[in-house]
Amino acid sequence: MPESDERSNGAAALWPDQPPEFPKLPLPDRLLIPLGSETGGAKTSPGTTVHRGQVLLKYPSESSHFPVAPADGTLGEVRLIRLTSGHPASAVELIVDHLAPQHETAGFEDSETRESGLVRWIERLRRAGVWASRQASPDLIGQLNHAVSRPIDTVVCTALDSDVSLRLNGAIAARFGDRVAEGAALLARITGARRRVLAVEAEAKSPWAAPWTVAARAASLEIVELSNDYPQSDPTLMLYSLTGRRLRPGRLPTTQGVLIVDAATAWAVGQAAHATPMITCLVAIHDHLRRRSYFLEVPLGTSLDYVFQHFSLQDEALIFRGGDLLRDQRLRSDAVIAGGELTIHVTGAERVVIPEPCIRCAWCVEACPTLLNPAGVLDASQRRDAHLAQRSGIAACIECGICSHVCPSQLPLLEAVREVRQW
Repeated sequence: MPESDERSNGAAALWPDQPPEFPKLPLPDRLLIPLGSETGGAKTSPGTTVHRGQVLLKYPSESSHFPVAPADGTLGEVRLIRLTSGHPASAVELIVDHLAPQHETAGFEDSETRESGLVRWIERLRRAGVWASRQASPDLIGQLNHAVSRPIDTVVCTALDSDVSLRLNGAIAARFGDRVAEGAALLARITGARRRVLAVEAEAKSPWAAPWTVAARAASLEIVELSNDYPQSDPTLMLYSLTGRRLRPGRLPTTQGVLIVDAATAWAVGQAAHATPMITCLVAIHDHLRRRSYFLEVPLGTSLDYVFQHFSLQDEALIFRGGDLLRDQRLRSDAVIAGGELTIHVTGAERVVIPEPCIRCAWCVEACPTLLNPAGVLDASQRRDAHLAQRSGIAACIECGICSHVCPSQLPLLEAVREVRQW
């Protein structure tokens, strides 16, 4: 993967002496707040005035969060958007009132939150607008709902980052260690998990490790160092490395008695425990052309267009990807930042690639972290043979993109997997 030799705070090393700051991005004129539900309530009516922290739906589905207003403003129309995970979502437009004082929301009583059980805490987190659904941090509300009927013995908070040039979770754990540790500990307490783990990179340097070590110990978290070989942060590999249990890709880790979140999600949970709703997201952007990384606290519902304006990254030839670079999740510049992917890669236009015939080198098989046969899946996609795809192990694919990266013939192996899964 491309590596960054310069960061927005001026540090040149991959592990600078201090983790980067997260300056707040100014509020844009318009936000698009994902609703998380096709059902709604009267509060979504266009022209309705709302305040910062106010819930925007009366009756969201039980499997989703309550959308919360990140700022004072007026509601517009409901429209279809794309999140930075590439997934579609319904969202309501919020026209921001820059002149209005930003209202603070009422907090939870400490005595109530300490005594509340899992069901009540799920409702509290939902009302605080807390949600996450990305590769390293699967559907949070879904995991918690599953935990109501499925015993959970382990909660894992991962501070690993797939891209060493864009250490978002590592930076969050180092910069906001107290909140991250509190969030992870809270999830363990309400689910009844006996084991609570903070997974960190084994190669972490001491300037970054010290803050999260102190916070983890204070919250009785077990610090586990893992070799950060991509894609170690994927839940399937993470769960196997820590517990020896096997998780089929696409399934929630709670099916195996483990709840997994990344540091960004734990931070949001920790914030909610202190009466702060999820109205901002901690985001990292890597500009591969300038070899610079930017770390920001961005209002929830902000489009990439608005963020890119601040860094002169508005060029029709640029390509934007959400999440791990090798997963090649292409994004449009109007994608919305919320509970989806929080790492964004910006690259230049790519040359046209003409694949050559497969030379049967088996590099894709050797490099696959879940031991499937990517070339066999490609063959299956070309033959439209679902049985061959199954025999090639497609069910185990985590779509990490390593196979396409190492292929000397530049075959579209990852594309073949995604095509077969659409049958």
